[in-house]
Amino acid sequence: MRTEVIDPHDESVFRRFHEIMWRAETQDGRPWNPMWTFDEMAGIFREPTAERRYLGLAAYDDDRMVGAGFLSLSLLANLETAWAFVAVEPDLRGRGYGAVVLDGLVEAARADGRRQLLAGTGISFEERETSPVIAWARSLGFTVANTEVQRNLELPVPDSVLSGLEAEVAGHADGYDVLSFSGPLPEELLASWCELENMFLLEAPMGEIDVEAGRTTPADVRDREAVDRRIGRTVYSSLAVREGRVAAHTELSITGDSDEAFQWSTLVHPDDRGHRLGLAVKIANIRALQAGHPQVRRISTTNAETNAWMVAVNDRLGFDPVAVAPTFRRVI
Repeated sequence: MRTEVIDPHDESVFRRFHEIMWRAETQDGRPWNPMWTFDEMAGIFREPTAERRYLGLAAYDDDRMVGAGFLSLSLLANLETAWAFVAVEPDLRGRGYGAVVLDGLVEAARADGRRQLLAGTGISFEERETSPVIAWARSLGFTVANTEVQRNLELPVPDSVLSGLEAEVAGHADGYDVLSFSGPLPEELLASWCELENMFLLEAPMGEIDVEAGRTTPADVRDREAVDRRIGRTVYSSLAVREGRVAAHTELSITGDSDEAFQWSTLVHPDDRGHRLGLAVKIANIRALQAGHPQVRRISTTNAETNAWMVAVNDRLGFDPVAVAPTFRRVI
């Protein structure tokens, strides 16, 4: 048994690496799990930005790749934290391959100066306390540091539902313009968009996870957008704007002609809360997505259980809970 850092430009190696990831997440009886397409994963691994890079590691039994994992490493903020992902094909589990991959990732994270290792998963509500995944993580030194719930929204949302919610918002959001974009954000809004986005980790409930504010700049956003274009990903953004400043934002992403979209961050500036802007921007973004990608049948999102405000917004839109998504933490 050995581990090797993978070369993402080695096509055959990287395809096997992605295959293990894909099968581990989508073919083990947990259909709610999200996973990047090959083109998405290849794009972000092969083109690191000033914000983030990825390091992939594979475990081999003789010459056969049997396990895979990666580190997601922020390069601007939270420099003592690494996110880890470990995957073993469903029919090869129970042989210690996952622990071997994790040991290699821990070593690589330490070498990069990281001191906090985070990882996440999705489990059924019935297995919330008994899941083998949780037992495995705890046996390797992890604790559950935060708990989110994955929720899915089946599309299309009827126009009557969206219109009814818009009518509720209308009396609370006077003075704000809600704008929607597919692709690059306007230059004049980038600075205030970054200011709001950099608050996200501090404003979102993070449990026992140590975080600091983000440091994304307008140049970093343009780099992200360029990568999105190259890998065939479309990002829908809806913003609440007042006097040229972004007061709230939300994002949905979809790759290629997929029938599933993924909710990224949603945040309302603390100074602008109480105007139902979170609901307003989410309604606008759902409308934009349904118009631009009518084949999409589902939006997937996760929210911390303690984030009562955002949970209430998603409930109003019709999101249904499908899985528990704990975040694990290990000091390394």
